[in-house]
Amino acid sequence: MKSPLLSLAVAMIATIALSSCESIASVGSKNRNIRQSPRTYIESMNDYALDIEPEGVTYTIDISTPEGAAKLDKISLKDAEDLALTEAVIKYNCAMLVNPQFTNLMNGKRVLRITVFGFPARYRARPDKVNDSSTPINNRNININISNN
Repeated sequence: MKSPLLSLAVAMIATIALSSCESIASVGSKNRNIRQSPRTYIESMNDYALDIEPEGVTYTIDISTPEGAAKLDKISLKDAEDLALTEAVIKYNCAMLVNPQFTNLMNGKRVLRITVFGFPARYRARPDKVNDSSTPINNRNININISNN
C-alpha cells in the first residue's frame, strides 16, 4: 500500500523538474533569437522644412450668409472648429495653421459664428547639403535600414 505522503512528494518533485526544464528551454531559445536578430538603424531623411509666416490670418464662418448657415446647421462647437480650421487651410493654401485660436458666438448649443486665427505654415524643399536650422524637430520621414551584421 502506497503512502499518500509519498505520492504527494513524487508529484511535487515531478512538477519542479518539469517546470525547471521548461524555463531552461525558454531561456535558451531567447538567447538564440537575440544572437540571430538583425541590427536596425533609424535614419531620418526629411527633404522639407516648415516655413511659418510671421503674419497671422483669420477665417470666419457666420450664419448671416446662406452658405455659412448651411455649414453651421446642427453641428457641435468642436465640429465647427474643425470645419473652420480645415477651410482656413484650404483658403490660405497652407499645410497647417500654427497655434490656432478659436472664438465663437453661440445661442444655447447652436453655433452662430466661429472664427479661427493662426499662422500659416508651408513646406518648402530644403536645398541640398545645407545646415538648415528651421528644420522641424518632429521629422515624419523615417527610413529603417536592416543589416545582418
